[in-house]
Amino acid sequence: MKNNTRFSICLLFLWMSMNFCLAAETYSQETFFTIESNNLTVKEVFNKIEKESEYIFFYLDNSVDLNRKVSVKARKEQVSKILDQIFEGTDTHYYISDRQIIISKDEKAAPVSLQQKGQTITGIVKDATGEPVIGANIVEKGTTNGTITDMNGQFTLTVNPKAVLQISYIGFNTLDMPVGNKSSLTIKLTEDTKALDEVVVVGYGVMRKSDLTGSVGSVKSDVIQKQAISSFDQGLQGKVAGVQVMATSGSPGGVVDIRIRGGNSLTSGNQPLYVIDGYPVTAGGSAGGSGAGQNPLATLNPGDIESMEILKDASATSIYGSRGANGVILITTKRGKQGKTTVTYDGYVGFQHVAKKLDMMNATEWAEMVNEGAETDGRPIYYSNTSSDPLYPAMSQLGEGTDWQDQIFRTAPIHSHNVSVNGGSENTKFAVVASYFGQEGVVKNQDFNRVSLRNNIDTKISKVVDLSTSLTISRVFANTGRENGDGGGNTSIINASLVMPPTVPIYDPTTGEYVRLNYLPGSSTVPNPVPYVKHLQDKGTIDRILASADLTFHIIDGLTLKVSGGADMSNASREVYEPKETYRGYNANGIAEQQSRRSSSYSNENVLTYIKKIGQHSLNVMVGSSLLYEENKTGSMTARDFISDVYGYNNLDAGAQWDKPNTGRSKSTLLSGFGRINYVLMDKYLFTVTGRADGSSKFGANNKWAFFPSFAAAWRINQEKFMKNIDWISNLKIRGSWGVTGNQNIPAYSSPEKMNTYTYPIGGVTSVGIGAGNMPNPDLKWETTAITDIGIDLGVFNNRINFTADYYYKKTTDLLWNISVPLTTGFGTVLKNIGSLQNKGLELSLSADVLTGPFKWNTMLNWSTNKNKVLEIPGYIPTQQGTISGHLKVNGSWLEPGLPVGVWNLLKTNGVMRTEKEWQDAARVADSNFDKIGDMSFVDKNGDGKISFGEDRQIVGDPNPDFIFGWTNNFSYKNFDLSVYINGSVGNDIYNVLRAETNIVSAWGNQRAEVKDRWTVNNPNGKYPRAHVLVNQNLLQSDYLIEDGSFLRIQNVTLGYTFPKVSFLRSLRIYATAQNLLTITGYSGYNPEVNSQGQSNLQLGVDYNAYPTARSFILGVNIGF
Repeated sequence: MKNNTRFSICLLFLWMSMNFCLAAETYSQETFFTIESNNLTVKEVFNKIEKESEYIFFYLDNSVDLNRKVSVKARKEQVSKILDQIFEGTDTHYYISDRQIIISKDEKAAPVSLQQKGQTITGIVKDATGEPVIGANIVEKGTTNGTITDMNGQFTLTVNPKAVLQISYIGFNTLDMPVGNKSSLTIKLTEDTKALDEVVVVGYGVMRKSDLTGSVGSVKSDVIQKQAISSFDQGLQGKVAGVQVMATSGSPGGVVDIRIRGGNSLTSGNQPLYVIDGYPVTAGGSAGGSGAGQNPLATLNPGDIESMEILKDASATSIYGSRGANGVILITTKRGKQGKTTVTYDGYVGFQHVAKKLDMMNATEWAEMVNEGAETDGRPIYYSNTSSDPLYPAMSQLGEGTDWQDQIFRTAPIHSHNVSVNGGSENTKFAVVASYFGQEGVVKNQDFNRVSLRNNIDTKISKVVDLSTSLTISRVFANTGRENGDGGGNTSIINASLVMPPTVPIYDPTTGEYVRLNYLPGSSTVPNPVPYVKHLQDKGTIDRILASADLTFHIIDGLTLKVSGGADMSNASREVYEPKETYRGYNANGIAEQQSRRSSSYSNENVLTYIKKIGQHSLNVMVGSSLLYEENKTGSMTARDFISDVYGYNNLDAGAQWDKPNTGRSKSTLLSGFGRINYVLMDKYLFTVTGRADGSSKFGANNKWAFFPSFAAAWRINQEKFMKNIDWISNLKIRGSWGVTGNQNIPAYSSPEKMNTYTYPIGGVTSVGIGAGNMPNPDLKWETTAITDIGIDLGVFNNRINFTADYYYKKTTDLLWNISVPLTTGFGTVLKNIGSLQNKGLELSLSADVLTGPFKWNTMLNWSTNKNKVLEIPGYIPTQQGTISGHLKVNGSWLEPGLPVGVWNLLKTNGVMRTEKEWQDAARVADSNFDKIGDMSFVDKNGDGKISFGEDRQIVGDPNPDFIFGWTNNFSYKNFDLSVYINGSVGNDIYNVLRAETNIVSAWGNQRAEVKDRWTVNNPNGKYPRAHVLVNQNLLQSDYLIEDGSFLRIQNVTLGYTFPKVSFLRSLRIYATAQNLLTITGYSGYNPEVNSQGQSNLQLGVDYNAYPTARSFILGVNIGF
């Protein structure tokens, strides 16, 4: 009775609601569902629809078989389409009224018996690899008589004579099989490759992966979000062939250097272009050249990202013209999906510690070595057994001494929280993500924090107009503590913790104040690091707004116009105060700095796209225009001699002395026109033509414009008739492309003559004047990179195994380089286009579904090699490029045509001279103090019997790896999942400049414990040379500082468990992650994946007190409501 009453009320409600259907678009027309499953009951389908929408089902108990197993295959379908599927061939009917669905039974219908008399068929359903297909639909065609396969892929069904079985499963082609007189069947399903064809984002559009003619790598959001990282670029390590990721610093929010297929420029930047939701990100960064978020990615929450595409060859990158030479990374953020509003929380908490602590000498070991060095150099010893000097205590009182690393390192927390709200109707969809990320550094007094809010809305204004908007607001605030990843120096906290001798106490034993400098004779002027980690104030802040809006007009069928506008604005500040406890603050009576940077860019793009398919011809034509305006403003102020530390950096007026303020402003404009034609013939012959014309204000009056074309073709061989019988090959495509891209990564005003301000004294008074700041060059133009790529894509066994290979050759011409000019011109150099270099390499990628049963295993492996070489620099005399450390006299790399970029030209060591004969056979060095038995000998390259740096140096190291690789494994069993990421590099050398201070067996500073194995009379076979107080400068200019940086790293291991369905939750998963779990390497420093000289292509592979990498352990949860 209760059910009959409920049914009557529903019918009355149905009649009333029909009156509104003529006045407005119904809910059913605006609501879509995506359901793909082969093993659901009718009741489960009802529950899923009710959970994801506002629909409510009404039915009598006998009107529908709720336990009947059904298969549903629906992508963005209305509810009626789904109900048609599950009730097809039955006597069950439904009625939809707004948000009510009434299920009834047609009593006049003549149901087909499910237990007909006939033959009984047993069978098994398998995929192309022989694995059983679980939950496949088996239906006697034309009836409702059916079943599904069990856990072993088997089934039993009684059918009529002459029956035809229809077998279907998601992702496979539906198969009709006549039964005939068979009683047992083995059925093999083939994958529906068209249904599985992946869609990838390309410049100004999307394409089917099968239609690509270029080289594009993809990374999905789940790969990024399994890692405890502050910015997504850190998560690219080892994920895509040809992409090398180097951490310039392990500090929180630190800089990452990304190279796609090597470096193309010597001086003009080698970073790829980042495009977020179609908007090129160029503004941003931090104030003062250091601090929080030094690249545009630190302000972007990795949890916002849906996918990334890495464009590598000219066919893919030339659409970005003058900004595409270094590759392009397209970032697509998460957008709203039609359906019931969902709320998701993703969060984790964990801790970090230094992955590797360097083994340094203790106080007793250090004092013994210093005394040995004093005796070697003919000096009195510094430490005796009878000393009463508190600064040089007796040997018996030294013990372990001060462990300076323990004084600055700590176990630090890390946590991340993301709340997202997603949903919408057919006309309006939205996605809102609020996030907070906090990471304290493993070095005390350092942290990185980011708060962000992203809102994406997609609205269908009318049948022909769509509007999409994106808005991101973020704030980064960090304490950087003098560790900014820009290199070392004796004021670095990392340097001080290693070089400061363990015999030096934290506090002066006589005054109780901090010891401020290493006071030992012959030592480095390294400061006490403890005051810096306790009292230094160094705060960086970045506020950023990234906004864009797209209007899409559907003009006619296949023709759309997209008008886009956007803005990227950031305000960065850095505030520093060094109080009197620190070394510099003590000498200056307090130092305060305030630095600021305001960056903004504004863009407009207009893109017209026409897509048409006529018979066997498919055409995709795109033309567009773009305007980009960028502006940067900077400023800095410094004051010292403060009356009190209480003001800090908040009141520079409290300082008695001021440095001259510094301000600057720059702006540039880029105007572009571009187009692309994609033509596909018979779904197997693919052609792409792309062109872009760019006009930039950065270049000379005679070269404002340049054109960047590309041509590409591909042949899908597997679509040919002669391949039809080779069914194990599911995809075989050969690709080839050629094109030209450019590089405009130079400062504004590099071409015209600039006027600078200068100070000079007149009559004892300092005056300010204006004069020429550079030598103009109206012919300055782009660096141009021509790229040739040949590739092959292979998929076998219904794409269960996929293989991709690419060979490329890149040649960059018109290199921008400062050429020396006669001083009579009034200048020393002029920036000109001169010279060329090349990169060539091979990339291999392999992915496979190794196991597909209850226990699943998917693996992806990528391997790549790149070889670069400077071809020519006319008029240039090969020389060393800059100085890495002035006080150590350690020079930079060597640049010479015919050699790779970044190599080191130094003396080559020839081992410790252990015997009289070895000393006699060795070439003599200029300083006789270091030319005795027990000292290091060097290779006499020119054979003149004496060592001269200018004559005997040779190429001793190359920072470019022989190859890099990445290996990803994903496992799952029932509700458990496990992922393991491994990456590595082989053949890259590291210029470990820290060895110039910690491995030279000198009183310069504390030494690594390994130098205990030094030459002495009692240890004549020692690995290291004998001890000195002074420093052997030849060691600092030799391969003594070069090490093999090859490594294999278990980058990330994540174990998760997804709970069965919980009534009040949509989903629940917990997981544990270990980041940077294990590194196998012979490198002696903190981290072999290092480049502490920032993003310079001339100073690669340098480790100068780089911030150590942290090992992280986290626990996380994903909750869906």
